[in-house]
Amino acid sequence: MRWLTFAILAVLVLTLQAAVAPRLELFSARPDFLLMVVVFLGLYAPSRDAIAAGWVLGVCAVLMTIERFGVIALSYGLTAMIVTLLREYLFRYRVMTQTAVTLTACLLVRTAWTMYYHLLYEARGPLLADWLIGGVIASAYTAAFAPFAFRVLLSMSRLLGIPRPRYGYAGVSGETREFRREVIR
Repeated sequence: MRWLTFAILAVLVLTLQAAVAPRLELFSARPDFLLMVVVFLGLYAPSRDAIAAGWVLGVCAVLMTIERFGVIALSYGLTAMIVTLLREYLFRYRVMTQTAVTLTACLLVRTAWTMYYHLLYEARGPLLADWLIGGVIASAYTAAFAPFAFRVLLSMSRLLGIPRPRYGYAGVSGETREFRREVIR
């Protein structure tokens, strides 16, 4: 992976998370653009690069908040690790796969964060209400943005140094004939 390009992408995504996500708030839930990038890297980047980049994005997210160091970084790093372990069993280029993996990853991360906040801090309200708003709605909202984000990130895969498949077996790789013609040239 090209780390300079990743650094530029990280700055852009952090800016989106800080400036655009609050304006897209729906029922007190915001999309998590950083987690979308972590899931994308987990699906497509080399394993070590994906895990390191997930942890770096988590550290950047921690620096944007007043949270204790490590909780978000650990959760993003673990998310990248789990996605890289499971990606060989998935049709990575399908929109439904990208959406389902993003939804599942976000639900797991948000559930862990909600439980952490309720165990460590004074609870604002009941656990179920916090989980429904902070977990389920935010996860669904993040997953709704995933197909668009993945399309943009896949178009940037060469800039990031992420290898793309050159061919597919029986068309299951998700690439189109136009993509194959482009690769052959």
